[in-house]
Amino acid sequence: MSSIGRVIDLEGSIESGVRQASCIDFKNFKIINSNEYLKDDGLFSTWLSNYTDCYSVGFWVAHNSMIEKNIISKFAPYKNNLARDFRTIKWGPWLDTLTVYKKIYPNLKNYTLRDLKFTFGLECKVEDLASSLCKRTAVKQHESMYDCIVTYLLLYRIKDQVDLKLFLC
Repeated sequence: MSSIGRVIDLEGSIESGVRQASCIDFKNFKIINSNEYLKDDGLFSTWLSNYTDCYSVGFWVAHNSMIEKNIISKFAPYKNNLARDFRTIKWGPWLDTLTVYKKIYPNLKNYTLRDLKFTFGLECKVEDLASSLCKRTAVKQHESMYDCIVTYLLLYRIKDQVDLKLFLC
C-alpha cells in the first residue's frame, strides 16, 4: 500500500459531539504527520477538512471504523467525494483493524485495543511513540492519539503478512 494512509480515532459520541480527535498519517508505513484536535479548537468539521486539505489521503484506518464513520457523517459534511476549492475530500475507503484481526485471529477472546496491545506485546512500542506523539492528549487508553498509536501499530505488525487491500471498503 504505497498511498498515504490515515489512522483516525475520535473520542465522543453522536449525542455529545467530538471531544477529541487524532490522526496519524503514514506512507509506506512510515509516519509522516500527526495531528490532534480538542473540542476547544473550534468545529471538528473545520479541523478535519483543513487537515485533510494538506494532501490526498488514499485510505483511512480505524479500529471499529463504523464508529468513526458515523461520527464523521454527523459532524462533518459527509459525502464520499466532496468537492471544495478544486480539491476532493474523500472520507474513505476504510480499513478496519477490528475486522482484520477478527479474520486473521478468529480464536482470540477479545478484540479491544487494550487486549490486542497486550496480546501482541506492543506496550513498549506504544509508550515510545506516545512520548513523542501525545502532545495534547493523555498517554492512556481512550485518549484519541493513544488509540491511534495502538491502531497504527496493530496495522504495522501485519503489513507484510496480509494483503491489506483486500480489507478496504
